[in-house]
Amino acid sequence: MKSIEKGSIKYLVLLIISVSLFSLVLYPLLDLLVCKFITNSTFEYSVIDHIVEPIIFSIIFSLTVFVLDRKKK
Repeated sequence: MKSIEKGSIKYLVLLIISVSLFSLVLYPLLDLLVCKFITNSTFEYSVIDHIVEPIIFSIIFSLTVFVLDRKKK
């Protein structure tokens, strides 16, 4: 099996997918904890807040990390 080079497009796609999955799981859990213990409000799951925003964040974060890593080389 070939390894994926760190500066390749395959690495960028893999990075975006992994950060997206991580943020799709982690962000709603953290929001639930904040609503439950800190603000004492009800937790309401919404598509915009808990799916779209983490995906946009993961794309921007992954592109930033990818570009900064390529600049180092």
